[in-house]
Amino acid sequence: MTGLEVVFLGTSSATPTKWRSLPAVVIRREGEVVLMDCGEGTQRSFVKYGLGINREMVVLITHLHGDHVNGLLGLLQTMSMSQRGKKLTLVGPAGLHRWVEASMEMLQIGLTFDLEFVPARAGTVLRREAYRIRCARASHSVEAWSYVFEESPRPGAFDRERALALGVPEGKKWSALQHGRRVVVGGRTVRPSEVLGPAREGRSVGYSGDTRPSAALARFFSGVDLLIFDSTFAARDSDKAVQRKHSTSVEAAELARRAGVGRLALTHFSARYRGVTGLVREASEVFPGTFAASDGMFVEVPSRAQ
Repeated sequence: MTGLEVVFLGTSSATPTKWRSLPAVVIRREGEVVLMDCGEGTQRSFVKYGLGINREMVVLITHLHGDHVNGLLGLLQTMSMSQRGKKLTLVGPAGLHRWVEASMEMLQIGLTFDLEFVPARAGTVLRREAYRIRCARASHSVEAWSYVFEESPRPGAFDRERALALGVPEGKKWSALQHGRRVVVGGRTVRPSEVLGPAREGRSVGYSGDTRPSAALARFFSGVDLLIFDSTFAARDSDKAVQRKHSTSVEAAELARRAGVGRLALTHFSARYRGVTGLVREASEVFPGTFAASDGMFVEVPSRAQ
């Protein structure tokens, strides 16, 4: 089965700490990378964790606050200095494109690759053969977006015994059937449906960015396998969360419970807290499948249907 992995590069809020960098999260699937937000120093994290900067890549930016975007120019420049040749797709608020173009002109950054900009909007903003990316408005102090990465449905389990009974030799023809293509064996056509079980739903990852919780976001994230949600404040600081348009760990857990997600990763922690054990504890009382993201954490995303 194709692996789907989330790598946390930065899990602090606006101020980095000794242990936490600024926001950046990677989804990795079959060598392709989807980067969600790009705080300062993200390009170094790509090197540190062996993610590679010349892979097929999409960058999703939630909003134009410095802690979520200031690493983008450095990442683009590092890619060019490494002679990246593959096109890069950049999704984000409308002002992102103007900021990138103006900054590259001022700093004389020339790219060795094509940069495609896709403005964020409600609904599906990007579709690939293996997945799609959906957008919804977040509730923050500036234009902000949340994202869901959603795999396409995957073929059902391959029945080895049935394939052998039909005379299909192990090898390339098995691979063709597993990828939905017919094969011919002894003059007879064998269809994928003869050796594959029912199709399986693709796996999904939701990413809130900075936001207040809302019923609309609970609907948007409904049923995702892993939800990565703003948890800037502890419940005792809920007044600050309201004022600054962020969420508490308990609010994140309440939304995860309403949305019926598989697991909840708390992130974007305020530097005011020396540790986040208390935030995880209070959230876990509401939603048991809660954990705290940390820099350098690799999380495999299994399907709950398996």
